[in-house]
Amino acid sequence: MSRSIEELETTNKLLNLTLDNCFGNIFVTDGKGRVIYVNDHAVQALKVPREQLLRMSIHELVSRGITDRAATIDVLETKRESIRLVNLPGGSTAVYSKPLFGKDGEIQYVVSFSQNRAVVEHFMYSVQRENQVVRQALDHVLHDAENGGELVAESAATQECLRMAERAAQLDSTILLHGESGTGKEVFARFIHSHSQRAQQIFLPVNCAAIPRELMESEFFGYDKGAFTGSSREGKVGLFEMAHGGTLFLDEIGELNLPLQSKLLRVLETGEIKRVGGTSIKKVNVRIVAATNRDLRAMADEGSFREDLFYRLNVIPITVPPLRDRREDTAVLATQFLCRLNKKYSAHKQFSWAALSALQDYSWPGNVRELRNVIERMFVIVADDVITELHVCDILGVGTASIFAGARHESALTEQFWDNSLQAATERFQRAYLARVLRACGGNVREAARKVGLGRSGLYKKLDRLGMMEKSHWRDPESPPPQKMPPGL
Repeated sequence: MSRSIEELETTNKLLNLTLDNCFGNIFVTDGKGRVIYVNDHAVQALKVPREQLLRMSIHELVSRGITDRAATIDVLETKRESIRLVNLPGGSTAVYSKPLFGKDGEIQYVVSFSQNRAVVEHFMYSVQRENQVVRQALDHVLHDAENGGELVAESAATQECLRMAERAAQLDSTILLHGESGTGKEVFARFIHSHSQRAQQIFLPVNCAAIPRELMESEFFGYDKGAFTGSSREGKVGLFEMAHGGTLFLDEIGELNLPLQSKLLRVLETGEIKRVGGTSIKKVNVRIVAATNRDLRAMADEGSFREDLFYRLNVIPITVPPLRDRREDTAVLATQFLCRLNKKYSAHKQFSWAALSALQDYSWPGNVRELRNVIERMFVIVADDVITELHVCDILGVGTASIFAGARHESALTEQFWDNSLQAATERFQRAYLARVLRACGGNVREAARKVGLGRSGLYKKLDRLGMMEKSHWRDPESPPPQKMPPGL
């Protein structure tokens, strides 16, 4: 029996120890409002000794002015839960009171939980701040998902750039992507992020040119509540805080003003930020990938870009080639953009082979961005399901012959070409056309016949007549070519 009493006393002590160290005030009365339990936090908030409190009722606490009102009284009167903001000697407090009923349906106990108002407001501010981080990050992610693209690397130039990006991704070194506007530097930045150790964290793209200069500092570093007139009451989380643990992609970094360049350099050197209007220093762990279409070295020489920041950013420089230097990527990108539009609008448009050739031979001064916009224009303008070479030439505003031949095949349409008879010029054009189709098909005659709109035997006859049957790498998956092999192209 004595052992059971000892166990009960131990349990009681443990319970009191737990309640006294809870986060907040605990206050219990019986069904008449008599105080039967208070924890240490409640005693401190009421400024009345525990022994005295246990001899009082909730009504006495109110009548003596220890509290101006009580949620417990509301519960006793209404038999319902109550939430009130009450004033105690220890400060304004948020109180939640709940009735506990006996078997007879009458209130047996009222349990109240309360917390200092300042603590509650701080907690609410923290929740709002976290929600703000999520909202802002989600806005960036959704915007980016609508405007992103996959990486295409068919050309040797793009593949070499990709290999460099993949190696650089393994480290946390700062990367500076050089390249003309519209070449897809953000796509490469995403590739770097997805192949890094931060792949599961946020990738946050920022267009530095789109941020007003007077708002740059608050956008990058955030601000505390009341930092300046018109600021949000709960403050704002900056881009560096949002990207904590992940990758911050700073596009068009050459547009940053000099004061912000100085602050950015400090962040890169120390990993520390301070909000506008704030006093505390915060540590951030962010990997920087920057991009520019400007000559930062020349800007540093003329004083419009900090030289020390240039060297800090240019740890691993990668140059993204323009689309004219990676023509093999053009047809794949064009098809990709068209497929995306087909899926979005439930359409079935496609390019003819000649149309893809025409797109590939265009110089694309606006690079991938221009290509994407032109494909969307074709998708809207062309009513047919097949987009032809004529459609491409008309929308790009170029001549069919010049775009089809292209710079690499310009010799096929020299002045001598125009001096020939119509029949000779036609044959010469047909040779160039068929040779290119066959090369594109890897020498597969059956596939080439399908693309040019002829039967297999019809294409053999055409090749024979044009003197093109000697190409040993042209192959037919079903039958060998005729044995007649006159000289040709």
